[in-house]
Amino acid sequence: MNQFLLGWVMVMASALFWPRLLTHPELILLLLVSILTVRRWPLVGGALLAVCWFSFHASSQVKQSDALVEGVYTFEARLLSLVDSEALYQRTDWRVESVGEQSQKFHLPKHLKLSIDSQVDWQLGQRFRLTARLQRPSTTLNQYGFNGWRHALSKGIGAKGQIIAAQRLSAEVGWRQPLAQQLLTATSELPQGDLLRALAMADRRGIDSERWQQLRAAGLSHLIAISGLHLGTIAMLTLVVGGWACRLTPFGQGGRSWAWVLLLSAVAVSAYAALAGLSIATQRALVMTLAGLALVASGRFSRPWELLLRACALLLLWQPLAVLSPGIWLSAGAVASILLLLWAKPTWVQGPVLTLVWIQLGLTLTLSLVQQAWFGSVTLHGLWANLLMVPWVTLVALPLTLLSSLLLWLTPSGLGLSEWLLWLADWSLWPVAKVAAVAANLPGAQLVLPIAIGALMLVPVALWLIWRRPLGGAVWLGAALLLPSLISLLPEAPQRWRVHVLDVRQGLSVVVERGAKALIYDTGAGFPSGFNYVDAVVAPFIKGRGITQVEWLVVSHGDNDHAGGKEAAIRQWPDIKLIEGQGCLSAPQRWQGLDLRWQKSPLKGNNGSCVLRISGAHHSILLPGDIERAAEKQLQFEPATVLVSPHHGSRSSSSGRWVAKVSPQAVVHPAGRGNRWQFPHPQVVARYQKVGAKQWTTGQQGQVSFTFGQPQWQGQSYSEHLAPYWYNRLNW
Repeated sequence: MNQFLLGWVMVMASALFWPRLLTHPELILLLLVSILTVRRWPLVGGALLAVCWFSFHASSQVKQSDALVEGVYTFEARLLSLVDSEALYQRTDWRVESVGEQSQKFHLPKHLKLSIDSQVDWQLGQRFRLTARLQRPSTTLNQYGFNGWRHALSKGIGAKGQIIAAQRLSAEVGWRQPLAQQLLTATSELPQGDLLRALAMADRRGIDSERWQQLRAAGLSHLIAISGLHLGTIAMLTLVVGGWACRLTPFGQGGRSWAWVLLLSAVAVSAYAALAGLSIATQRALVMTLAGLALVASGRFSRPWELLLRACALLLLWQPLAVLSPGIWLSAGAVASILLLLWAKPTWVQGPVLTLVWIQLGLTLTLSLVQQAWFGSVTLHGLWANLLMVPWVTLVALPLTLLSSLLLWLTPSGLGLSEWLLWLADWSLWPVAKVAAVAANLPGAQLVLPIAIGALMLVPVALWLIWRRPLGGAVWLGAALLLPSLISLLPEAPQRWRVHVLDVRQGLSVVVERGAKALIYDTGAGFPSGFNYVDAVVAPFIKGRGITQVEWLVVSHGDNDHAGGKEAAIRQWPDIKLIEGQGCLSAPQRWQGLDLRWQKSPLKGNNGSCVLRISGAHHSILLPGDIERAAEKQLQFEPATVLVSPHHGSRSSSSGRWVAKVSPQAVVHPAGRGNRWQFPHPQVVARYQKVGAKQWTTGQQGQVSFTFGQPQWQGQSYSEHLAPYWYNRLNW
C-alpha cells in the first residue's frame, strides 16, 4: 500500500512540471495498463493511475466546449464572498448553479470571479440572476512573476468578468453573514480588529495593502491566512483539553473516551474550517487534518511519515489540481521538514526551547526555497519573527480570538464579558502587528535568491546528513539533481549580453542586461487604481535576475502603454537616469561595452518615438517604439539581428520596404492576447515571414529573452523554453 501511495503522490507532485496533458486515447490506454500492473508493481500502478486521474481533472478544466468561458451570459449563481458595502469597486466570488434551464455539469468549473463598479448591498449566500461579460482567466507570463493561469486552475476558477446586471432571487443569506457583521461591529474600533476578524473567520476585508506588506516582510502572513497550522492547533488543543477532562472523570480510563475526544477534535476542526468559509485552501487543510485524526484513531498507521503520505494522497485524490497552488507545497513541505529535522536532530539539541529553535532554523531554510520558487522573494526576518510569533499565536492569540468571538456570538449583548475578551484578544495580536511593522522597516525584507544559490545552501545540509546518518543512494541522487543548479553559478562569458522583452499585455517593456546592470526601455502601462507593470512585472524580474543596478530608463514616448510606469520605476530605483523626449538625441553612445545609436523623428505622437539600436560585436537589436510608416521613411535604419516590431505589429507600421531594409532574423510582437486591434496584423506577420524571420508574440508565448554570444545568438520564450509546462502552453 505504501508503494502505491508513494507512486501516486510523487507523480501528482510532478504534474506541476508536465509538458502536456494526455489525450483521451492515451488516457484510456494508460488506465488499462495501470489496472494490469497495480497488483504486481504497486509503485508503477500508483504512478500510472495518478497520471490518468490528474489528466482527466485538468482536461475538464481547460477543454470546456460547453462551459461559461467568453462572451455575455445570463445565469443563476450564489455569492460566496463577503462584500464591503462601502467600497466603490467590488471583486466577488460566485458559484454558478444553472445556465438557462441546465444545471452546470459536475466536471466543469463552477466558480467565477466577477467585479462591479458600484456600491452594493449584497450579502453572502444570496442567489442572483446575473448578466455578465466573461472571459478566460488571463495573465502575464514572465519569469519571477505571478502566474494567473496556474492560480485560476488551482482555485477552480473557470472565468472572470464584469457584472452588467444583477437581479436578487433570494433574500436568504448564509449563516456566516450575520456572524461576520456582528464581529465587524464589535471590533471596528479595535486597533487590531482587521487581524482579529481574519483570524476568527477569514474576513480580510479590513486588511489594507500596507498591513499585508508588513506581514510579508516579517514572514508572518501565514499566521493570518487560516491554514493547516491553525486547524492543527485547534485539533491539538482539543485533544489536550479533552484528554485532560476525560482523566478527571470516572469514565475516562478506557479507550472509548479517547475515541470521543478524537471525534470532538474532528468536529472542532470542521467547525473552524466552516467558519473560515471553506475556501479551497481551507478545504485542503481540513482534509489533511481530518486524515491525520482518522489515521491516529485507526491505530494502524502510527509512523508520522505514513500519516503524511496518506493525508497527501487523500488530498490529491480529492483535489488533484492542488499541486498548482503553493499552499500544499508549503504545508506538506513544513510537515516533512519537521519530521526530517526531528529525525536528524543532533545530540546537543535537548529540551523544548533548543528543539523549537532547531526546527525553526530548518523550516526557515527549507521553506524559504519554496517561497522563493513560488513568490520570487524571501524575507530575512522570517526566522526571528516566527520564533517569537508562532508559539504566541498558537498558544495565546488564536485561542483568545476564537473564545472571544464564540462568546460574542453565543451570549446576549450587554453582558460585557465578550467585549472584555475581544479587547484581550486584540491586545494579544498587538505583538504580531508590531513585529510586522518593525520587520518592514529593516533591510532584507524582500530578498531575492537565485535558485542556484538556494541549491547551494542545501549542499552543506546534504553533506551533514550523509555524515550524521547515512541515507544511501537517495542522498546521492538528490545531490546529482542539484548539480545543474550549481553549474549555473559559474560566471558566464563576459562577452555575452541579454535582452528580455517582457509580457506586459498590450504594452512594451524591454530589459537589456549585461553583468549585474540593466537598461530599461519603456515601462508598460499604469492605471488610476495604482496598479502598474513596473511593480507587478518589471521589478520582480529585475530582482529575480540578480541585477543590482538599473542605470538607465528610456521612455520612447508618452503613451500610457509605454510610459505609464515611469513614476513607479523612479520609486523603485531612485538613482536611475531618465532618457525621454528630446533627451533621446543627446543620450550616451556607449553602455557596458555596447554601442547605442539613437534616432528621433521631429514628427509628433507615435512617430516621435525614441528609436534605439543596441549593437555588440556580432549582433544588434532595434527598439523602434511605436513609429509608423512616416517615421520609417524619414529615419535611417540598418539590418538588425532582433527587432521589436514597431507599434505592436500594427498594419500602419512595418512597411514592406522597411522590413526588407531591417531584415531581422527574429521579431517580437509586444501585443496582448486577444487584443481588440488584433495585433500583430496578419499582413505584418506575412512581411516578416517573407524575410525569413522567426516571430514571437508576447501575449501568446509570454516573455521572450535573447542571449547574444560570440558569434551565436539564442531566443527563448517563456512558454516554449523557460517554463514549458502544460498550463503555460494553453491556448486560452
